[in-house]
Amino acid sequence: MSLRNVQLTPQLVQAVRDAVDIVAIASEHTKLRRNGRRHVGLCPLHKEKTPSFSVDGEQGLFYCFGCGSGGDAIKLHMLLSGDDFSAAIESLALRYGIPLPAPGREKKGGRAAPELDRVLEAAEDFFMRALERSPSAKGYLERRQIPAELARRFKLGLAPPGWRNLVEALGPHFKLTELEAAGLVGRSERRGGEPYDRFRNRLIFPIRNASGRLVGFGGRTLEDDKAKYINSAETDRFHKGMLLYGLDLARRRAREAGRILLVEGYFDVIAAAASGVEEVVASMGTSLTGDQSRLLARYAEEVIVGYDSDQAGEQAYRRALPELLAQGLNVRRARFGEGHDPDSLRLARGVEAVRRAIDEGSDAVADEIHRLTPPDVHRSPRRRADAAKAVADLLKPIPDSVLRYTYGRDAADRIGVPVELLWKRLAIDSRSLAKEEGAPASERKLVRSLEERALELLLDPRQPALVPEAMPPEEVFLDPAARNIFRVVNALYTAAEGFPEPKAVVAGLKGERDAVDLLARILLEGRFAPAEGELVGVLSHLRRRWMQTRLREIGTQIREVARGSDDERLERLLEEKERLSRSLHHLGES
Repeated sequence: MSLRNVQLTPQLVQAVRDAVDIVAIASEHTKLRRNGRRHVGLCPLHKEKTPSFSVDGEQGLFYCFGCGSGGDAIKLHMLLSGDDFSAAIESLALRYGIPLPAPGREKKGGRAAPELDRVLEAAEDFFMRALERSPSAKGYLERRQIPAELARRFKLGLAPPGWRNLVEALGPHFKLTELEAAGLVGRSERRGGEPYDRFRNRLIFPIRNASGRLVGFGGRTLEDDKAKYINSAETDRFHKGMLLYGLDLARRRAREAGRILLVEGYFDVIAAAASGVEEVVASMGTSLTGDQSRLLARYAEEVIVGYDSDQAGEQAYRRALPELLAQGLNVRRARFGEGHDPDSLRLARGVEAVRRAIDEGSDAVADEIHRLTPPDVHRSPRRRADAAKAVADLLKPIPDSVLRYTYGRDAADRIGVPVELLWKRLAIDSRSLAKEEGAPASERKLVRSLEERALELLLDPRQPALVPEAMPPEEVFLDPAARNIFRVVNALYTAAEGFPEPKAVVAGLKGERDAVDLLARILLEGRFAPAEGELVGVLSHLRRRWMQTRLREIGTQIREVARGSDDERLERLLEEKERLSRSLHHLGES
């Protein structure tokens, strides 16, 4: 949602669209290489091994031949960051130095809209300054061997002891409702709703989304508090189950390494980073969600789970495994030894021990199969049946049928049952194992509708100019998105007496999402060379199709009106029918 209640004027949206660099945005999430006038790379929106993601910096458009996503830079930012359209415009305007209009002062109900960006940034600054002034907090970090450089990189801070430090520091600048909306302040029921700091005497970890936008905070107690860790209250910005701590810093290295380390807590992330493993994120102690798993799959093919080795950590790991497997990820399990996590192992045995544990992580699925099929599983038919069911449940989320089959065959050997029995549970057709579903994107046959071909030709600079009469009415385009594109192309063509540049068409669409997405696909999928006279022929075909459809509609309407007494409408319909019939006959002769 929009965080500053900025008025989204057409001028602001166009200024953002003109300023934004789509290549720079895409390059923050995937490695691009130049291919002619375009850039190509692995798609940051889905998991793939062969690059099918294309970015045209000149036109400001992207398209993925693998997952079919396409659009302009604003759309790409929205998909990568989770921002809605309003928040995307604000974020990109701030990034590219475009002045924002003064925020609207009122929302429905007369309440001012919370300016969460400014509130969170002010709180972060307060916490960081508090840490700098606290010898005891800095001493705590030194004892945990957190270098000052690393503390600055993660922007660690301190919430001082006391109930109203933040309230009093930020109160003169923000309304209490804004501090509450940011998840920083609570209200005391015992003291008649008196406000108090949510974070007190805690080391503070700022939490950012994948694009680096500050969304909330986590706090680790510095005393004997029963709640060792707490987070910001859920807000319009902060949804813990949709975030991964450290992803904004880890994403580029994860792309390069092809892997990402998943740990439980904030200090585990920092410990791994201190050990030279920068591709690390934390699920913040929660059960891993589907949204978090999808985030991981955007940036790496392999996830190494580095949860604690205690009972709680093992249970969390087993709950996370199906979510990760469902995204097609290769999953390994890193174990840091009895009673250790990445942070405690680093302190006890050094950074080499941490790196070695991560690099030697074992195949998570194979490990689970061994756990579910112990050597004595053969002793009882019931134990065999239970083991077969448990293995089938483990393997079902894996989308790759060959992988399911391979693991299933190994499990069947261990259980002592024919592999065909597991095939049925796993919905595997043995006759189709030799051929994976779906051809690679580069081998897919390019199929384009007649309407899309017409638009492609209208945007081809090699086309000779048309006389205005050759342009059909917009109604010939039945698809709404294609019709919107043609409407803009036609208006620009009429004004300039020539086919427009694609960038002008994008601007003319004014953020019509479906139309911009379709335009990106048409322009970036690749073009067939136009045949002589093809554009006129395609437009004539569309016009003929529309006339034939309209004549059928008129015939139905004439029969309905003839049963009544609306002679005037009947006359109009008969005249339209005669006019269209003559035009259709003339079109057939031309």
